[in-house]
Amino acid sequence: MNERPCSATEAVLRARLLLAAKTGQYVLGTGDYRPWTDEAGNVTDWPWTSRGTMTGSDCAGFAISWCYKLRRHRPGFNKGHWATVADDLNCNSAIEDGRHNRELFEEVLTPFPGALLLYPTIYLAGRSPFIGHVGIVSGVDRCLEWDVDAPDFTLLDVIHCCGPNGRKPAVVKSDGAIWQHHSHLWPKPEHKSVLLRALP
Repeated sequence: MNERPCSATEAVLRARLLLAAKTGQYVLGTGDYRPWTDEAGNVTDWPWTSRGTMTGSDCAGFAISWCYKLRRHRPGFNKGHWATVADDLNCNSAIEDGRHNRELFEEVLTPFPGALLLYPTIYLAGRSPFIGHVGIVSGVDRCLEWDVDAPDFTLLDVIHCCGPNGRKPAVVKSDGAIWQHHSHLWPKPEHKSVLLRALP
Protein backbone atom coordinates (compact mmCIF):
# COMPACT_ATOMS: atom_id res chain seq x y z
CA MET A 1 0.00 0.00 0.00
CA ASN A 2 1.25 3.51 -0.79
CA GLU A 3 1.64 5.12 2.62
CA ARG A 4 2.26 8.69 1.46
CA PRO A 5 0.91 10.80 -1.41
CA CYS A 6 3.13 11.42 -4.41
CA SER A 7 4.17 15.03 -5.11
CA ALA A 8 1.67 17.63 -6.30
CA THR A 9 3.64 17.93 -9.56
CA GLU A 10 3.31 14.20 -10.27
CA ALA A 11 -0.38 14.22 -9.31
CA VAL A 12 -1.11 16.96 -11.87
CA LEU A 13 0.85 15.08 -14.55
CA ARG A 14 -1.21 11.97 -13.82
CA ALA A 15 -4.44 13.98 -14.02
CA ARG A 16 -3.40 15.41 -17.40
CA LEU A 17 -2.50 11.92 -18.64
CA LEU A 18 -5.98 10.59 -17.94
CA LEU A 19 -7.62 13.74 -19.34
CA ALA A 20 -5.73 13.23 -22.62
CA ALA A 21 -6.58 9.51 -22.72
CA LYS A 22 -10.33 10.30 -23.05
CA THR A 23 -11.22 6.89 -21.67
CA GLY A 24 -13.27 5.37 -18.88
CA GLN A 25 -16.63 6.24 -17.40
CA TYR A 26 -17.93 7.78 -14.20
CA VAL A 27 -19.35 5.30 -11.68
CA LEU A 28 -20.14 6.49 -8.15
CA GLY A 29 -18.30 4.44 -5.52
CA THR A 30 -15.50 3.23 -7.80
CA GLY A 31 -11.91 4.13 -8.62
CA ASP A 32 -8.63 3.40 -6.86
CA TYR A 33 -4.86 3.29 -7.15
CA ARG A 34 -3.90 -0.32 -7.79
CA PRO A 35 -1.31 -0.76 -10.56
CA TRP A 36 -0.41 -4.29 -11.53
CA THR A 37 2.22 -5.98 -13.68
CA ASP A 38 1.42 -8.87 -16.03
CA GLU A 39 3.67 -11.86 -16.79
CA ALA A 40 5.36 -9.96 -19.62
CA GLY A 41 6.30 -7.11 -17.27
CA ASN A 42 3.74 -4.64 -18.66
CA VAL A 43 2.34 -2.29 -16.02
CA THR A 44 -1.34 -1.36 -16.05
CA ASP A 45 -2.07 1.77 -14.04
CA TRP A 46 -5.61 3.13 -14.46
CA PRO A 47 -8.16 4.08 -11.79
CA TRP A 48 -11.03 1.94 -13.12
CA THR A 49 -12.66 -0.53 -10.73
CA SER A 50 -16.00 -2.36 -10.82
CA ARG A 51 -19.24 -1.95 -8.91
CA GLY A 52 -21.94 -4.37 -9.91
CA THR A 53 -22.00 -4.49 -13.70
CA MET A 54 -20.28 -1.13 -14.19
CA THR A 55 -16.55 -0.30 -14.33
CA GLY A 56 -15.21 3.20 -13.88
CA SER A 57 -14.14 5.78 -11.31
CA ASP A 58 -15.75 8.52 -9.30
CA CYS A 59 -14.22 11.88 -8.40
CA ALA A 60 -12.43 10.71 -5.24
CA GLY A 61 -11.18 7.52 -6.86
CA PHE A 62 -9.59 9.69 -9.53
CA ALA A 63 -8.36 12.89 -7.84
CA ILE A 64 -7.54 11.67 -4.33
CA SER A 65 -6.61 8.02 -4.83
CA TRP A 66 -5.31 7.60 -8.38
CA CYS A 67 -3.70 11.01 -8.98
CA TYR A 68 -1.99 10.96 -5.59
CA LYS A 69 -1.17 7.21 -5.75
CA LEU A 70 -3.03 6.30 -2.55
CA ARG A 71 -5.02 3.13 -1.99
CA ARG A 72 -8.62 4.07 -1.35
CA HIS A 73 -9.23 1.66 1.51
CA ARG A 74 -7.01 2.76 4.39
CA PRO A 75 -7.77 1.03 7.71
CA GLY A 76 -7.48 3.41 10.65
CA PHE A 77 -7.71 6.57 8.55
CA ASN A 78 -9.74 9.50 9.90
CA LYS A 79 -10.74 7.84 13.15
CA GLY A 80 -12.28 10.25 15.62
CA HIS A 81 -15.47 11.76 17.02
CA TRP A 82 -15.58 14.21 14.07
CA ALA A 83 -15.54 11.53 11.36
CA THR A 84 -18.48 10.92 9.02
CA VAL A 85 -16.30 8.44 7.06
CA ALA A 86 -13.37 6.40 8.36
CA ASP A 87 -11.03 3.75 6.88
CA ASP A 88 -11.55 5.00 3.29
CA LEU A 89 -10.54 8.00 1.20
CA ASN A 90 -13.38 10.20 -0.05
CA CYS A 91 -14.35 13.88 0.03
CA ASN A 92 -15.53 13.83 3.63
CA SER A 93 -12.65 11.86 5.09
CA ALA A 94 -10.08 14.00 3.27
CA ILE A 95 -11.63 17.27 4.52
CA GLU A 96 -12.02 15.92 8.04
CA ASP A 97 -8.43 14.67 8.11
CA GLY A 98 -7.25 18.07 6.87
CA ARG A 99 -9.05 19.75 9.77
CA HIS A 100 -8.13 17.28 12.52
CA ASN A 101 -5.40 14.60 12.38
CA ARG A 102 -3.61 15.90 9.25
CA GLU A 103 -2.33 12.41 8.49
CA LEU A 104 -2.51 12.91 4.71
CA PHE A 105 -4.01 16.37 4.10
CA GLU A 106 -4.12 19.89 5.45
CA GLU A 107 -6.50 22.70 4.63
CA VAL A 108 -4.90 25.63 2.78
CA LEU A 109 -6.19 29.07 1.85
CA THR A 110 -4.25 29.73 -1.35
CA PRO A 111 -4.56 27.56 -4.50
CA PHE A 112 -1.65 25.95 -6.34
CA PRO A 113 -1.31 23.26 -9.03
CA GLY A 114 -1.99 19.96 -7.31
CA ALA A 115 -4.30 21.34 -4.63
CA LEU A 116 -7.48 19.34 -4.15
CA LEU A 117 -10.63 21.45 -4.52
CA LEU A 118 -13.57 19.77 -2.84
CA TYR A 119 -16.80 20.00 -0.93
CA PRO A 120 -18.27 17.31 1.33
CA THR A 121 -21.30 15.10 1.05
CA ILE A 122 -24.00 16.79 3.12
CA TYR A 123 -26.42 14.75 5.22
CA LEU A 124 -29.73 16.30 6.29
CA ALA A 125 -32.42 14.47 8.24
CA GLY A 126 -35.14 13.06 6.02
CA ARG A 127 -33.29 13.89 2.79
CA SER A 128 -31.09 11.93 0.41
CA PRO A 129 -27.44 12.98 0.81
CA PHE A 130 -26.08 15.78 -1.38
CA ILE A 131 -23.00 14.06 -2.85
CA GLY A 132 -19.61 15.73 -2.46
CA HIS A 133 -17.17 16.40 -5.29
CA VAL A 134 -13.41 16.78 -5.71
CA GLY A 135 -11.06 17.82 -8.49
CA ILE A 136 -7.37 18.58 -8.76
CA VAL A 137 -6.25 22.13 -9.52
CA SER A 138 -4.21 21.98 -12.73
CA GLY A 139 -3.56 25.69 -13.24
CA VAL A 140 -3.71 29.06 -11.51
CA ASP A 141 -2.62 31.32 -14.39
CA ARG A 142 -5.88 33.31 -14.31
CA CYS A 143 -5.60 33.80 -10.57
CA LEU A 144 -3.75 37.14 -10.46
CA GLU A 145 -5.19 38.03 -7.06
CA TRP A 146 -6.70 35.76 -4.42
CA ASP A 147 -8.98 36.86 -1.60
CA VAL A 148 -8.81 34.23 1.14
CA ASP A 149 -11.97 35.65 2.73
CA ALA A 150 -13.96 35.48 -0.53
CA PRO A 151 -12.21 32.97 -2.80
CA ASP A 152 -13.24 32.94 -6.48
CA PHE A 153 -12.84 29.32 -7.56
CA THR A 154 -13.88 30.21 -11.12
CA LEU A 155 -10.31 31.52 -11.58
CA LEU A 156 -8.89 28.01 -11.22
CA ASP A 157 -8.35 25.34 -13.87
CA VAL A 158 -9.53 22.00 -12.52
CA ILE A 159 -9.36 18.42 -13.82
CA HIS A 160 -12.06 16.19 -12.37
CA CYS A 161 -13.99 12.99 -12.89
CA CYS A 162 -17.70 13.82 -12.98
CA GLY A 163 -21.04 12.12 -13.36
CA PRO A 164 -23.73 11.09 -13.81
CA ASN A 165 -23.11 7.33 -13.80
CA GLY A 166 -22.06 6.14 -17.24
CA ARG A 167 -20.70 9.51 -18.41
CA LYS A 168 -17.86 9.10 -20.93
CA PRO A 169 -15.16 10.22 -20.98
CA ALA A 170 -15.16 10.42 -17.22
CA VAL A 171 -12.37 12.96 -16.79
CA VAL A 172 -12.85 16.55 -17.94
CA LYS A 173 -11.22 19.95 -17.51
CA SER A 174 -13.18 23.00 -16.38
CA ASP A 175 -12.90 26.06 -14.21
CA GLY A 176 -13.98 25.94 -10.56
CA ALA A 177 -17.54 27.18 -11.18
CA ILE A 178 -19.06 24.00 -9.72
CA TRP A 179 -17.30 24.60 -6.40
CA GLN A 180 -18.10 28.33 -6.47
CA HIS A 181 -21.79 27.60 -7.01
CA HIS A 182 -21.78 25.02 -4.22
CA SER A 183 -20.36 27.53 -1.70
CA HIS A 184 -23.05 30.02 -2.74
CA LEU A 185 -25.79 27.43 -2.12
CA TRP A 186 -24.23 26.05 1.07
CA PRO A 187 -22.57 28.96 2.90
CA LYS A 188 -22.01 27.29 6.28
CA PRO A 189 -18.27 26.76 6.92
CA GLU A 190 -18.69 23.00 7.33
CA HIS A 191 -20.42 22.74 3.93
CA LYS A 192 -18.42 25.16 1.76
CA SER A 193 -15.81 24.28 -0.85
CA VAL A 194 -12.24 24.04 0.47
CA LEU A 195 -8.69 23.56 -0.77
CA LEU A 196 -6.46 20.80 0.59
CA ARG A 197 -2.76 20.07 0.26
CA ALA A 198 -1.63 16.44 0.22
CA LEU A 199 1.19 15.92 2.70
CA PRO A 200 4.04 13.90 1.11
